[in-house]
Amino acid sequence: MKFISKKYLTLLISSGFILNGCAPSNIQINQEPGSNVFISPKMRDASLIPASQNLKKFPNKIAILLPLSGDYQREGESVLNGFLGAHYSLSPKNQEVENISVYDTQKYEDVKDAYDEAVTDGAKFIVGPLLQKSVDQLTQKIAFNVPVLALNSTETYNQIIGLYQFSLSSIDEVISTSNKVISDNNKVGIIIVPDNTLGLQLKEIYKTTFESMGGIIIDDQFYDPEKQDYSEELKDVLIIENSEKRHRRLSANLNEFLAFNPRRRQDIDFIFLLATDITNAKLLKSQLKYHLSGDEPIPVYSTSNIYSYNDDLSDLDGITFTDAPWVIDQQSWLENLPSIIREYWAGDTMQSRQNAMGYDAYFLISELSNIRNNSMDEFNGATGQLYMDYDLKIRRRLAWAKLVNGDLEIEDKNIQE
Repeated sequence: MKFISKKYLTLLISSGFILNGCAPSNIQINQEPGSNVFISPKMRDASLIPASQNLKKFPNKIAILLPLSGDYQREGESVLNGFLGAHYSLSPKNQEVENISVYDTQKYEDVKDAYDEAVTDGAKFIVGPLLQKSVDQLTQKIAFNVPVLALNSTETYNQIIGLYQFSLSSIDEVISTSNKVISDNNKVGIIIVPDNTLGLQLKEIYKTTFESMGGIIIDDQFYDPEKQDYSEELKDVLIIENSEKRHRRLSANLNEFLAFNPRRRQDIDFIFLLATDITNAKLLKSQLKYHLSGDEPIPVYSTSNIYSYNDDLSDLDGITFTDAPWVIDQQSWLENLPSIIREYWAGDTMQSRQNAMGYDAYFLISELSNIRNNSMDEFNGATGQLYMDYDLKIRRRLAWAKLVNGDLEIEDKNIQE
């Protein structure tokens, strides 16, 4: 008999099983620098099928550790909804999992106690925890007798026996962007990023990855995300000041005002624009449009921070960006699950990405339970094409879309259906 444990039934009664929360703000993102040897860009592979169509054996008892109360309840419930959505999307004959026990990590002083309790209760595979603090606590264990898929990443690149890590990392998006730019035959560009620790980190990762494929980042520009006027920063990185100086000098020499369209630098193929959120992206894009008005259009690439279901995105027209397939490019194998979840538990795009994370976590259990020699076959998932790095971290190759007249134009339509 298949059932969800009483631990979960209690949660249903107390929380109302409300769908709510992308990755919490305290999720850690980090990655080692890339190789200096030129490599070929790698995008999602159209020949790969989703894990749901190539099922491997599941353990019969699973535990999932999530924050289901407190500040991150919404995020935890969103992951849980996607996880259970994956379970019930399978036909009864393919549902090998007999027991799913759910543990609220906020009820434990140390998440290792939640892990130990799940093991004592008979779990054969454990998913979670989600929050950075909890993952850091868990990694204090030397090894894991029952394998665990943490829904976050640590800073270490050393393997810990029995521990796999999966997160909605901005790093995966930045790396995907570098691959996309090269695939589009753009080789020389500039980066515009927020002036904070994350911006610096992502700039370095993008630059290293892009240059490992033979590209060149010729300049970069930091901006204060708390400001609203970025004219000086944009004019600086686009070298518009030189054009303005020439105009002033020529006008002075002729002693008359001349009509003038400022000219940007002509030595770049693209701009990588990293925004902190949609509002920030709209400010930057509108000001970029103004400063580039006298020139040929130049490709602008960005990440999922610029996209939401609920916003008017016409101000962002022309930007090509990366996001989870669940959000922007839902293949038929998802069986309309994203739209069904949104219909019954209305949420924003951030929460939808958490649903996708839970969905993929479920199928990763099957994949990770059957790996040999720490090698996992790549497969198309709801958060991206998933593969495992040498440090047992699950990485993602993401979907692509372009904003045209405020609507999405999918870039990689040849993905396996």
